[in-house]
Amino acid sequence: MRITFLAAAAVLLAACAPKLETPEQTAARLKAESDTARLAIEAQDARIVRFIAAAEPDSLASIYVEDAVLYAKDMTALRGRGAIASQWRTWMGTGSFAYRVTTFSVEASGPIAIETGRSDVTFTPGPKAPAGTKAAAFSVIYVTTWRKTGGQWLISRDIGTSDQPAQPTHAKRD
Repeated sequence: MRITFLAAAAVLLAACAPKLETPEQTAARLKAESDTARLAIEAQDARIVRFIAAAEPDSLASIYVEDAVLYAKDMTALRGRGAIASQWRTWMGTGSFAYRVTTFSVEASGPIAIETGRSDVTFTPGPKAPAGTKAAAFSVIYVTTWRKTGGQWLISRDIGTSDQPAQPTHAKRD
């Protein structure tokens, strides 16, 4: 009787044990997750482009999780959706922006995805721009961490930098 009980328990435990993936199965699962996430993230990127063109900072900020962090060039980190919306409000108050986003890759596993890409940006100063502000065109290469929350991919961490070489600085000689 005791052996029968132990055998039944062993069979039950074996049936409930998680199945380990082979390396090929893992690769296939990650590719499928990444492909699916990429479609959703590219749709969110298209919304970002529209919100920036329409100067809608609050709509733009809604694509970030509440505790998101934005690391923008030459600035301290912006922590939280409210701070990100406020900074975009400031930027958009100085003029208009046009963005074109190109996604290089998306790697996803479960509820986390990492996107790399490039944004080509055009800025046109508006009437509230500081005196002497000039139109500009530049590119930003970025790494964005997305978190799937409530069935929707939202930005968790966002960092961008220039892909142009730094301009040399020249020391003034006496």
